[in-house]
Amino acid sequence: MRKYLLMLIFNFSLIFSFSSTTNEVENIFADEFGYQNIKISEIPETLNILQGLRVSTIDPAMIKDNYSKRAIPLLYDTLFVFDENKVIKPNLVKDYKWLNEKELFIELKNDIKFHDKSMLTAKDVKDSLKYLKEYGTLKNFYSEITDIKVLNTRELIIKIAEKDSLFLISLTYEVSSIVKRNENRIIGSGPFVIKSFNGKTLKLERFPDYFNGISNIKKVNIGEEVNESQRLIALFNDKANIALDVTEKSLNNAKEYGIIDENLFIEKNDETESTVLMFGNQKDYSLECRKAIESAIQRTADSFFPKEMFTPRLSKINIDYSTSKAKENINKAGLKNKEVNIMVLNTNNSMEQAEKIKVALEKAGMKVNLMPHQIDSYYIKFQNKDFDLAIFNVTFNSNYTVFNLGKVLLYDIGDMEMYNALQPFLKIIKEEKDKEKRDQVFDKIVQLIYNDLPYIPISHGKTLIIGAEKYKYIKVRGGD
Repeated sequence: MRKYLLMLIFNFSLIFSFSSTTNEVENIFADEFGYQNIKISEIPETLNILQGLRVSTIDPAMIKDNYSKRAIPLLYDTLFVFDENKVIKPNLVKDYKWLNEKELFIELKNDIKFHDKSMLTAKDVKDSLKYLKEYGTLKNFYSEITDIKVLNTRELIIKIAEKDSLFLISLTYEVSSIVKRNENRIIGSGPFVIKSFNGKTLKLERFPDYFNGISNIKKVNIGEEVNESQRLIALFNDKANIALDVTEKSLNNAKEYGIIDENLFIEKNDETESTVLMFGNQKDYSLECRKAIESAIQRTADSFFPKEMFTPRLSKINIDYSTSKAKENINKAGLKNKEVNIMVLNTNNSMEQAEKIKVALEKAGMKVNLMPHQIDSYYIKFQNKDFDLAIFNVTFNSNYTVFNLGKVLLYDIGDMEMYNALQPFLKIIKEEKDKEKRDQVFDKIVQLIYNDLPYIPISHGKTLIIGAEKYKYIKVRGGD
């Protein structure tokens, strides 16, 4: 008998359909989740999604931003996935077992096709993980893979350097998606195939040979609209079915203007975003200067990492604010009347945050210039740390605590020395099976990072997902 499950694609509650009959769909939602599903005839042939920024890359190994990461589960598959209860389960894998603490045996399913109709093999898995280890954005997190032995077309053994209780989690992360690379092409096995990608809109079509069943949605378009209000207007005018990256403020403004009605569903994103003020390489701020700037900014983030990740104790932050104290600290650090340039992404929300920080720093005695950038120039400068200060959004997912830490250190902050210095603590986390004990070690790591103040956390929060109610839940078919 077929099993059914909900699969959270894009890390939000939009679910794509891989069903066979309307009755099956209705029974699943009525029995398991208390929802009455829409009729198959009402499922749109084309789903139009608007987000704050465009998809910048479709290479899973090179993902750096959340906007691109959302598209990955539609195009590619990982060896393992999290189910709706956050339990790891096989995806491309038929069977697996630990031969010992350092060797993982994997048998692949035998009915999986890539988009070019070729069959998935153990060599494809080896090639994908090898490429990730050598060239991926988070290659350091896969450096523990010491060898991959292909036994036959469907079986392989992955060897790791030392015991790691979190290794299977690393094989659920989007960057570890299994792909085939041919002549600069990246070929996936996911439910959708790339029709076109013009740098602004990613257009997808369903893959008829998807191993988990064909989607009832024929096409998906993921587009960019930097203006939140315009995303909601597009939703109101039926130019979009789903609007992402919407703040509470924009939602309330839209309600006042009457463009949000009761037929829309509104949910919080599954991931948490931290808005931070990042220090770049254009100036060498002492720790005293960093703390002086921190004291001048009024903020709501009272922990360095979001509380959704773990319960902060050692890494809690005192956010008491005093104008007189801020001025005193700025003057003492020699920053009074000093000019700073804040790089900011040219979106409504980022510019609004930047304006607030500008006012706060000028109130404390500094001179501030805002430097708006479009996405391409912004990320080039950010990656090279070619800025004075920058408003940046750090994304966290509670399923990937250690990976979040690695991404923050290796990409967001770009501090390999700090990452290497924390390896003894990371080793403890990987070997510890008890989550509460892991969180205590993680809290200590975050405290050590905060002591160096690589960035100032301004706020932690979740953006909203808004769409027509009938698109909220659509069934996904699982395996046998």
